[in-house]
Amino acid sequence: MPDLSLPAALRIIETALSGTRSGPDRRIAVCVVDAGGHPLAMLREPDAAPLLAHIAEAKARTCILYGKPTKTVMEWADETPNWFHGVREVALARSGLPLTASKGGVIVRDAGGKVIGAVGVAGEAGEYDEAFAMAGIDSAGFVADAG
Repeated sequence: MPDLSLPAALRIIETALSGTRSGPDRRIAVCVVDAGGHPLAMLREPDAAPLLAHIAEAKARTCILYGKPTKTVMEWADETPNWFHGVREVALARSGLPLTASKGGVIVRDAGGKVIGAVGVAGEAGEYDEAFAMAGIDSAGFVADAG
Protein backbone atom coordinates (compact mmCIF):
# COMPACT_ATOMS: atom_id res chain seq x y z
CA MET A 1 0.00 0.00 0.00
CA PRO A 2 1.35 3.47 -0.85
CA ASP A 3 2.24 6.19 1.59
CA LEU A 4 -0.40 8.64 2.65
CA SER A 5 -1.26 10.92 -0.29
CA LEU A 6 -3.12 14.21 -0.52
CA PRO A 7 -6.20 12.54 -2.10
CA ALA A 8 -6.23 9.98 0.73
CA ALA A 9 -5.89 12.76 3.32
CA LEU A 10 -8.81 14.62 1.77
CA ARG A 11 -10.93 11.45 1.82
CA ILE A 12 -10.08 10.94 5.50
CA ILE A 13 -11.16 14.50 6.26
CA GLU A 14 -14.37 14.24 4.21
CA THR A 15 -15.40 11.04 6.01
CA ALA A 16 -14.45 12.37 9.45
CA LEU A 17 -16.57 15.46 8.85
CA SER A 18 -19.58 13.33 7.92
CA GLY A 19 -19.80 11.74 11.39
CA THR A 20 -22.93 12.21 13.48
CA ARG A 21 -22.38 14.84 16.17
CA SER A 22 -23.57 14.87 19.76
CA GLY A 23 -25.48 18.07 19.11
CA PRO A 24 -26.54 20.27 16.21
CA ASP A 25 -24.10 23.06 17.08
CA ARG A 26 -20.97 20.91 17.35
CA ARG A 27 -18.24 21.81 14.85
CA ILE A 28 -14.93 20.06 14.36
CA ALA A 29 -11.52 20.44 12.78
CA VAL A 30 -9.52 17.60 11.23
CA CYS A 31 -5.80 17.46 10.47
CA VAL A 32 -3.91 14.73 8.62
CA VAL A 33 -0.12 14.57 8.94
CA ASP A 34 2.42 12.35 7.22
CA ALA A 35 4.89 10.02 8.96
CA GLY A 36 7.19 12.97 9.66
CA GLY A 37 4.41 14.94 11.36
CA HIS A 38 4.06 17.41 8.49
CA PRO A 39 0.47 18.49 7.73
CA LEU A 40 -0.94 17.16 4.47
CA ALA A 41 -4.42 18.63 4.86
CA MET A 42 -6.48 20.39 7.49
CA LEU A 43 -10.04 21.63 7.57
CA ARG A 44 -11.94 23.58 10.20
CA GLU A 45 -15.68 23.70 9.71
CA PRO A 46 -17.37 27.08 9.43
CA ASP A 47 -18.29 28.43 12.87
CA ALA A 48 -15.83 26.08 14.59
CA ALA A 49 -13.64 27.75 17.17
CA PRO A 50 -10.40 28.85 15.48
CA LEU A 51 -8.24 27.08 18.06
CA LEU A 52 -9.72 23.70 17.08
CA ALA A 53 -7.53 23.50 13.98
CA HIS A 54 -4.41 23.88 16.13
CA ILE A 55 -5.67 21.29 18.62
CA ALA A 56 -6.38 18.81 15.80
CA GLU A 57 -2.87 19.35 14.44
CA ALA A 58 -1.34 18.91 17.91
CA LYS A 59 -3.23 15.62 18.36
CA ALA A 60 -1.96 14.28 15.03
CA ARG A 61 1.62 15.39 15.68
CA THR A 62 1.56 13.96 19.19
CA CYS A 63 0.84 10.55 17.65
CA ILE A 64 3.88 10.85 15.41
CA LEU A 65 6.21 12.23 18.08
CA TYR A 66 5.28 9.48 20.54
CA GLY A 67 4.54 6.71 18.08
CA LYS A 68 1.31 6.11 19.99
CA PRO A 69 -2.30 7.29 19.69
CA THR A 70 -3.24 10.18 21.96
CA LYS A 71 -5.47 7.93 24.07
CA THR A 72 -2.33 6.06 25.14
CA VAL A 73 -0.45 9.32 25.72
CA MET A 74 -3.40 10.51 27.83
CA GLU A 75 -3.11 7.39 30.00
CA TRP A 76 0.63 8.01 30.46
CA ALA A 77 -0.02 11.66 31.33
CA ASP A 78 -2.63 10.64 33.91
CA GLU A 79 -0.23 8.14 35.50
CA THR A 80 2.83 10.43 35.47
CA PRO A 81 1.72 14.05 35.05
CA ASN A 82 5.09 15.56 35.96
CA TRP A 83 6.80 13.43 33.33
CA PHE A 84 4.31 14.42 30.64
CA HIS A 85 4.50 18.11 31.58
CA GLY A 86 8.30 17.96 31.29
CA VAL A 87 8.23 16.20 27.93
CA ARG A 88 5.63 18.65 26.62
CA GLU A 89 7.77 21.62 27.68
CA VAL A 90 10.89 20.16 26.03
CA ALA A 91 9.01 19.38 22.81
CA LEU A 92 7.63 22.90 22.62
CA ALA A 93 10.93 24.58 23.48
CA ARG A 94 13.13 22.44 21.21
CA SER A 95 10.84 21.81 18.24
CA GLY A 96 8.07 24.35 18.57
CA LEU A 97 5.60 21.47 18.36
CA PRO A 98 2.91 21.29 21.02
CA LEU A 99 1.89 17.93 22.45
CA THR A 100 -1.52 17.11 23.80
CA ALA A 101 -2.89 14.31 25.91
CA SER A 102 -6.52 13.96 24.88
CA LYS A 103 -8.44 11.49 22.75
CA GLY A 104 -8.81 12.19 19.08
CA GLY A 105 -5.33 11.48 17.72
CA VAL A 106 -5.15 8.21 15.77
CA ILE A 107 -2.19 6.66 13.96
CA VAL A 108 -2.53 5.70 10.29
CA ARG A 109 -0.86 2.41 9.36
CA ASP A 110 -0.52 0.70 6.02
CA ALA A 111 -1.58 -2.93 5.54
CA GLY A 112 1.86 -4.09 6.71
CA GLY A 113 1.62 -2.14 9.96
CA LYS A 114 4.01 0.67 9.02
CA VAL A 115 3.14 4.11 10.44
CA ILE A 116 2.42 6.37 7.47
CA GLY A 117 0.75 9.27 9.26
CA ALA A 118 -1.78 10.33 11.85
CA VAL A 119 -5.13 12.06 12.09
CA GLY A 120 -6.23 14.52 14.74
CA VAL A 121 -9.85 15.56 15.28
CA ALA A 122 -10.96 18.24 17.73
CA GLY A 123 -14.27 19.80 18.67
CA GLU A 124 -16.35 16.96 20.05
CA ALA A 125 -16.00 14.75 23.10
CA GLY A 126 -12.84 12.66 22.81
CA GLU A 127 -14.70 9.45 21.99
CA TYR A 128 -16.40 11.15 19.05
CA ASP A 129 -13.16 12.74 17.83
CA GLU A 130 -11.47 9.34 17.93
CA ALA A 131 -14.36 7.61 16.13
CA PHE A 132 -14.40 10.27 13.39
CA ALA A 133 -10.65 9.84 12.84
CA MET A 134 -10.95 6.05 12.72
CA ALA A 135 -13.83 6.18 10.23
CA GLY A 136 -11.84 8.50 7.99
CA ILE A 137 -8.76 6.29 8.08
CA ASP A 138 -10.83 3.19 7.32
CA SER A 139 -12.56 4.91 4.40
CA ALA A 140 -9.18 5.61 2.78
CA GLY A 141 -8.21 1.93 2.99
CA PHE A 142 -5.68 2.24 5.80
CA VAL A 143 -5.52 0.72 9.28
CA ALA A 144 -6.55 2.94 12.20
CA ASP A 145 -4.55 2.52 15.41
CA ALA A 146 -6.34 4.18 18.32
CA GLY A 147 -4.56 2.17 21.00
